Amino acid sequence: MQINTQPLSLFDYLDNQTQGNQDLENIANTAKQDIKSGLAVLDSGLANQEFEETLRLLEKGEIDLDLNTVENYYQFNQNRLNQEIEQLFAQFDSVDNLQISIENERLTVTGDEQSAESLQKYLDRDSRLNSLVKQTSTLSQFVEWGKAKEQAAVYQEENMPEETLVDYLKEAREVVNNSNELVISSKGGYFTSHGQTDVLTKKYSESED
Repeated sequence: MQINTQPLSLFDYLDNQTQGNQDLENIANTAKQDIKSGLAVLDSGLANQEFEETLRLLEKGEIDLDLNTVENYYQFNQNRLNQEIEQLFAQFDSVDNLQISIENERLTVTGDEQSAESLQKYLDRDSRLNSLVKQTSTLSQFVEWGKAKEQAAVYQEENMPEETLVDYLKEAREVVNNSNELVISSKGGYFTSHGQTDVLTKKYSESED
């Protein structure tokens, strides 16, 4: 696989600009809204290496971008990442169920020692794939936190006791604060943060019944 160290942009994982526009149109149609402008804001953050700051502004509501748009962008990145993982399986042996964690802004591979070492060396050289994993990880965590805040608003309307509501938000926030891991398999990859808010919401909803 060719190592690509060019700066990341929204269209880096697409064959060409035309295909990129088509993919964006598909996302927009699915969401029934024009999200190109929102994606452009996120892409600007990526291009200027200000992704964390962009997410901070999103969380404060200083950028006009809703949770649905961010989730679509996460899915967009996740699809690109799954394509990359397919290529990794074609190049490396025994990479099934390896885990990739982000520690001090560096990707760390764990699992089968020999396979993990080979993949680690590759990731250390591929800054493009590094960026994709980190960005998708952060987006996954941000989506989970956004869902939790929306659910907290519902609980508040349902008069959930304040102490319980605070506990819910504290647990949900841990998904964002804790380290996130990417588990890869022949079917693609998934982040350990993905879906955690649904699990937490189910627990608290059942406790209220």
